[in-house]
Amino acid sequence: MPLKHIQWITGFITVLLALPIVIGLVGTLLPAFHYFPPLGEYDFSLSPWYNVFSQGEFYAGLKLTLITGIGAPVLALWLALSLLAWGYQRPFFKKIEALLSPILAIPHAAIAIGLLFLLSPSGWIVRLLSPWLTGFERPPNWITVQDPYGISLIFALIIKEMPYLLFVMLAAMKSIQVRESMQACQALGYSRFTLWRKVLIPQLYPIIRLPIFIVVAFSLTVVDLALVIGPNTPSTLAVTLFRWFNDPDLAMRYTASAGAIFLMITIVLTLGGWELAHKVFSAMTRCERSNGKRHGVSDILLGTGVILGAFTLLSACIALILLPFWSLAKRWRFPDALPSQWTWDNIERAAPLLMELSANTLIIALFSTLIACAISLLMLEIKRHSMTNSANPSQQHAFDWLIYVPILLPQIGFLFGLHVLLIYLNLNGDLCAIIALHLMYVLPYVYLTLKGPYLAYNEDYLLQANRLNNRPWRHYVSVKTAMLKPALFTAFAMGFSVSIAQYLPTLIAGEGRYSTLTTEAVAQAASGDRKQVGSMALLQAFFPVMVFWLAQIIPSRWTAWRLTIKKRLKKALTKKDKTCSA
Repeated sequence: MPLKHIQWITGFITVLLALPIVIGLVGTLLPAFHYFPPLGEYDFSLSPWYNVFSQGEFYAGLKLTLITGIGAPVLALWLALSLLAWGYQRPFFKKIEALLSPILAIPHAAIAIGLLFLLSPSGWIVRLLSPWLTGFERPPNWITVQDPYGISLIFALIIKEMPYLLFVMLAAMKSIQVRESMQACQALGYSRFTLWRKVLIPQLYPIIRLPIFIVVAFSLTVVDLALVIGPNTPSTLAVTLFRWFNDPDLAMRYTASAGAIFLMITIVLTLGGWELAHKVFSAMTRCERSNGKRHGVSDILLGTGVILGAFTLLSACIALILLPFWSLAKRWRFPDALPSQWTWDNIERAAPLLMELSANTLIIALFSTLIACAISLLMLEIKRHSMTNSANPSQQHAFDWLIYVPILLPQIGFLFGLHVLLIYLNLNGDLCAIIALHLMYVLPYVYLTLKGPYLAYNEDYLLQANRLNNRPWRHYVSVKTAMLKPALFTAFAMGFSVSIAQYLPTLIAGEGRYSTLTTEAVAQAASGDRKQVGSMALLQAFFPVMVFWLAQIIPSRWTAWRLTIKKRLKKALTKKDKTCSA
């Protein structure tokens, strides 16, 4: 492909990705200074900022946001590092690694609903201990979820973030010489936790810095998880802004826009503070890392983290197991540990609604993920071509940096600005608009998942196939993509699960005309109808897990299935020819 065409395609796709982000940011920034032509405001003013800082719930929401948004990533990082240091390269650690994919695939709302069933005053933990230990014949008047301190929200964020960080760390371990370092340190008499703390973790952290920043940004801006299990009076800042944006009084949009800009500034300052704290911590512990001691008191922190990390994974599994319990329960009185009667009526009664929600969810997820896979393959092939023919193979294109922007920016910060554009173009409430917004968040995960295996592919296989028979496009499909099946299916499964979990993009672009399992589950979570909510959350969790399972099963069996089908078709055609001849 000519260089001119490559540059044109790359620039066009980059503009397509950058344009909605820029428009969304501008659509939020201008109302923050009281400039909003759709409402007839053409004069700039600082009144929205005065209104933000005069709101009492703004300060309460900001405090909760900082507590949960910083506390959860710190704890999740600690637990992930502890589990990794304890179990890496041990045979039984494979069982923990096998739990990561299902938990990563589960949408945030489904995990939050499962935790509601587990931790609430009438939840399974209290039921299991009652009445023989607690003496409770009725649910206690405790605040174990949606507590004003955000503890339940922090726990939910840890359950979602710790497996992700552990997954990223396991992938990053290939970049450092783990086996050699462990053998050398153990030969010198260092304990396992000490060698990790002094040697391996300092090498690992710079590699996983960006995923940590993504986790911090997500924790500071999450909406759906906070709506289900987070505090509500007051709520976190992201939820407060969401409520202001939806206020019937349109003048609140100015205040909400100013608050959204402030939240983005908060994220930047938090990430800067995080990096500064890491540098200070590294400087303070430099002497301790090089003092030659084979054991340390701080090793106790890693040992404690192992216990808490295992408890966190166990809680996540139990929370997910409880979803089908409520879906199939006919009679489950407190304090019974299990339902006394089971039935399919709950699912049958909700079947019409569940089928509609599932259809919308699957259509949006399939189209957005397929488009993301096509764009990712195109951009990666262009990147490979540029690396091969360029004088500077390590040169980065703007697309490589821009791809991180949607997952680092708060959704609340620019989606409402983008909503104004959708209204102006008469695309609000349109299915294509929902798919387009989902694509913004699906594309980064698909591209980043596929990037490593694609660029590491040995092009000699494709070159040899073209030497034998020069059919580049056919061989690209039959040779290269066939050999990249595991990576392609994994990227598809990752993008599919990301699309299933999207709440704000569906709500903003769809305007309630296209409800999905996620939006309806979050809306119904506070209704008290655990049976219906459990059915929605169960389906919401089922689809991503099923796709991840298929992504593991299909690549290894694809060739055998294809050959079997081809053999049967050939046999059937031969039989048909014999019949026609007779």
